[in-house]
Amino acid sequence: MRDSRGEKKHSTNALVASPRPAGWVSSLPWAPHGYLIVPAPGQWSACAHSVPLRPPPAREEGGIDVLPDALLQYILSSLSADEAVKSSVLSRRWRHLWKSTPTLRIVKTEDRWDWESFEDFNRFVNILILYRGSSPLSKFELEFSSVGGYEFDLNSTIFRHVMMWIMYALICQVQVLKIHNFMFTQIEMDGSMPLVSQNLMKIELSGIVFGDCFLNFSSCPVLEHICFSENCSFHNVKKILSQSVKYLSFYLAEFCDHQRTHIYAPNLITLHLDILWGRVPFLESMPSLVAGFVRAQQDCDDHCSNCEKCKGCRGMIDETGNDSPKTVMLLGGLLEANNLELIAEPEMHIFRSDLRWCPLFSKLKSLLLNESCVANNFWALACILKQSPVVENFTLQISKDTKSMIETEENYNGKEMA
Repeated sequence: MRDSRGEKKHSTNALVASPRPAGWVSSLPWAPHGYLIVPAPGQWSACAHSVPLRPPPAREEGGIDVLPDALLQYILSSLSADEAVKSSVLSRRWRHLWKSTPTLRIVKTEDRWDWESFEDFNRFVNILILYRGSSPLSKFELEFSSVGGYEFDLNSTIFRHVMMWIMYALICQVQVLKIHNFMFTQIEMDGSMPLVSQNLMKIELSGIVFGDCFLNFSSCPVLEHICFSENCSFHNVKKILSQSVKYLSFYLAEFCDHQRTHIYAPNLITLHLDILWGRVPFLESMPSLVAGFVRAQQDCDDHCSNCEKCKGCRGMIDETGNDSPKTVMLLGGLLEANNLELIAEPEMHIFRSDLRWCPLFSKLKSLLLNESCVANNFWALACILKQSPVVENFTLQISKDTKSMIETEENYNGKEMA
């Protein structure tokens, strides 16, 4: 281009090039796809302002995309599995991130149930673990919730894949396993498939009916925490066995009404035993025990009705299954504890029955009892205090009715003395 004086003029906004054949291709690293197609002569004016002299600035990534994959996978672990899978549509980078998350949470989200039936739910979980593969897991969480009204017309067949999903988690070297069932229908575990894992460290279970073999944890050498939450049934369990467990909890547990479940945990440090129904378990020796909590609620069968055919008294059997009033059923496993809390409902005689044989609590420093544990003129109270030579703190819980009776009697005796 030339100005009015005939001198060559350079435009800062136009691309100046020597004449080239129409359709000539020039390699430019900043051009789209790395190439620029030069138009034929006479067509420069149409594109003079369309191609800049400098390459455009590089696009800067921002927001969540700048985070490394490991951190994104950690964030996805806080989501439910169905939400994590949906993130695969965000971009190519996100397509497979959900498959390597350290936590797999198949749970209800904010009272929402995204499946039309439990068959759809089972199908989703089966496809999920198929596509996920065997990527390592630190935590596997499975939750069944009563959403949508399905729970009223269901039977246990809806849970037929649960044991297979648990085996999948074990294959993925899971460390924390949580199975929570908040429905009326309980999950029936297959007793023919015991847990075997070199990595499992913690178990939380609820709403489950257990078989014998499932509660043999001897093949889980690093398992230290076991928690049985509400609505767990041990009717068919003869023994709970674990040499590695250190923290064992039962909340509103249901045991058998005609035999005692034995608990063998020689390395146990803390025991929480809240019994809703059935016989109080037989506790075998726990030499490492530090703290114990035992509550026998009103529906327990270890009660005494003071009659010749008392069902509760007939339940006093020893570890061999023979009638033996000389066997310490419960307190024998608590003798090494430093802290004890014993709570019983009226007519529960399991504590008083054990105290008749004067077990020695040589390490006990803190003791809490409620009034039902030491009924009958406080004979049991005097016995347990006598057999606890180093006790420092003692608490006796008294109901409001009993407290009113004691205050009334004290006032009456005071008037007589006056």
